[in-house]
Amino acid sequence: MIEPIRIAGETAWLKRYPAGGRRRLRLAAMDAFARRLGLRPLRPPPHHAGADARAVEQRRIRQLQAAGVRVPEILGAGRDVLVLSDLGPTLSSRMREAADAPARLDALTGAAIEAIGAGHARGGYFGQPWPRNLTAADAGIGFLDFEEDPLDVMPLADAQARDWVLFAYGASRYYAERPQALTGMLGEALAQAPAEVEAAVGQVGGRLRPWARIAEALRHPAAHTVARAISILGAAAPLLLALAMLLGFDLLHDGELDLFDLLS
Repeated sequence: MIEPIRIAGETAWLKRYPAGGRRRLRLAAMDAFARRLGLRPLRPPPHHAGADARAVEQRRIRQLQAAGVRVPEILGAGRDVLVLSDLGPTLSSRMREAADAPARLDALTGAAIEAIGAGHARGGYFGQPWPRNLTAADAGIGFLDFEEDPLDVMPLADAQARDWVLFAYGASRYYAERPQALTGMLGEALAQAPAEVEAAVGQVGGRLRPWARIAEALRHPAAHTVARAISILGAAAPLLLALAMLLGFDLLHDGELDLFDLLS
């Protein structure tokens, strides 16, 4: 839970980390599924709660700060709470505002892609780089939400591949009419990714390419987003085909798009 507060006339965020959680069995099932099919970048990291979640986020923020990534300043800390500085509006809110202005939208998306790539080049990884977990302000792109650590279950190359998949899926919904624009930006970024990241992307995508049509066949708005994302990344990163398969099973199970609650 997070709520805005005021400190010395400035906006800050009080983030509390509740104890407990009921996702353990679902996480275990998703992890077993991903492991069996060799989908290492889509393995869900362990879910932390309470003081453990606070400690993970605090450590990850400091690691990314040391790598030169724009993340919140830690203004205060307690057993199961952090006080974080404000980085400005979320990228998702800025992208919604620019939905009818292609040049502005592409500038925002391009800046986010560049920031992800720059963080990766410094040895960083993000874990949950949805547009809602990025910020876009005059000072640049910022990153939020680090309660879980993908390196608990995967090597760095897989964690970086995961970052591209989650960002691409989140951004694709803003490119329903111009998927080729996002394809080009992502393709350029992935062409510069480390060989290990390209290998992780290619291995998983190659194994699951035949399942790509699952997303297209599902009668669900989220599935249409998946199909669009597959089209966008088809030439740039086949890893999203794995995402389509997993989303297909998730939607068939209960009609709700809750896979990413597990991955995040």
